Amino acid sequence: MNNNLQKAILAAMIATAPLAASEYSFDSHSLFAIEGGVSNLSGDVSTGATSNNVQEKKFGHVGLKLGAETEDFRAFIDGRYYFADEFSTLSTAGASLQYKFNFTEPVNYFIGANAGMAHMKIKADGINPSASTTTSYIGADTGFNFHAAQNIDLELGLRYIHLNDELTQANTTYTFNSITSAYASVIFRFKMK
Repeated sequence: MNNNLQKAILAAMIATAPLAASEYSFDSHSLFAIEGGVSNLSGDVSTGATSNNVQEKKFGHVGLKLGAETEDFRAFIDGRYYFADEFSTLSTAGASLQYKFNFTEPVNYFIGANAGMAHMKIKADGINPSASTTTSYIGADTGFNFHAAQNIDLELGLRYIHLNDELTQANTTYTFNSITSAYASVIFRFKMK
């Protein structure tokens, strides 16, 4: 009797498996985003025995993001260019993974982690040649995502990336600690087939 009951349960599970599969749909979207914001570079400049903290280096940035999302998660690959006067190049390229808290229909809150590479090139100053470095970074981001239309989201967020790198130009050493950013993005959502 016990053996017959197991066979009946197994047969019922096999028979209903296609029905269960057809009820479940994996709701996902492709994402393309344009970002703009204000950033702050934290670091130090040392010339010989003199050290000067440069906490207040503020500048704008623009970026592009490509990604995908499900109901609870978003993932992006991204690139950003920073408009810093002291640099001929300051840019990042990386990826981020975010978890979304869907607490209301028009708005969700997200928190995530990011990682990638940063490239920094100090301008030549007439006496010293330019100097550059490329370093890895890790960080975190958080913010709110507003569903402005069926296929358009507006995102307001904060991002922190930890750099921990040094660059020497002649007798001056630049220590890069972190970049914090406040940004806004327009995200275009496309249904994945």
